[in-house]
Amino acid sequence: MPLYMAWRGSLGDTGLWWSQSRNGITWTPQQRIFGAMSMERPALAAWREMLYLARREEHDQVLWWAVSDGSGWSGPRAVPGACSSHAPAVVAGHHGLHLYWKGPDSDERLFHAAFDGRFWAPGQVLFNGWPMTSSRPSTTTTHTTRTWLAFTGAGRDRTIRLCHSPDGTRWNFRNVLPGPAAAASSWPSVTGRTGPGRTDRLLLAWPDHDGAVRCALSHDAARRWSQPAPVPARTLRGIAFAAWDTADAYAAWAVTPDGEYGIFWADTADGIVWRHPRTAQPLQYGQGRLDERASLREPAMAACGHMWR
Repeated sequence: MPLYMAWRGSLGDTGLWWSQSRNGITWTPQQRIFGAMSMERPALAAWREMLYLARREEHDQVLWWAVSDGSGWSGPRAVPGACSSHAPAVVAGHHGLHLYWKGPDSDERLFHAAFDGRFWAPGQVLFNGWPMTSSRPSTTTTHTTRTWLAFTGAGRDRTIRLCHSPDGTRWNFRNVLPGPAAAASSWPSVTGRTGPGRTDRLLLAWPDHDGAVRCALSHDAARRWSQPAPVPARTLRGIAFAAWDTADAYAAWAVTPDGEYGIFWADTADGIVWRHPRTAQPLQYGQGRLDERASLREPAMAACGHMWR
């Protein structure tokens, strides 16, 4: 089943593009998502054999969504009452499809809405309305028993925090945990890792102040983290993760500090040792670029179905 990628264009191109891979090695030619534009990256999730995209409108900060059967996209529709100063996060799990976003402008609260297959429920503020982040959240349910959010703090606090929910809807301050002892210049990205046992295993990645990407592993549901390790990626934005239900995640990123707007990707099967998807060799800086694809923001990815690996 496919691995999907979506991204906004480079420089003045604010249109959204997408592509898919059925083998984790080669990608179909890029196609424009008609009617979809954004200054930020989109968000993707696969749910009930359909692909869902959420994005932020620049001029009024409204969040929009569309759905695809893998061949074309529906027209854009607004998520009722949802506005944000940053791109949203969308995730599919055992309890349905969930959308998370930071508030508009200087509103540092986190919000949530659930989708029933036809309509989005009215947005609800999380964590009793306390300011939680000045940036956007990242979320995962892949290989985890719970839904996880990762985000940096409110105001100028750039430390990483994580929180879990049993169903994607109920969130509690008592479940907020510190991330690795490192600051993030942008925003963290989180995904689950395969492994025995029921304790959630997590992979976290983030760019530091000069664009170098680091990652860390937790084998005990974010209570302890490995020492942050560098990976051969540079970006001033974030990292996108996506994984099939039996395999570790692929990562994708864009916008290196030297002005290169290409999109790059890697296989994270070794956790902190990322590999070239084609050769399975340890990735080196500058490797893993996808031809004829460029973006001013990091892409979004989602995986549908079962992978062979």
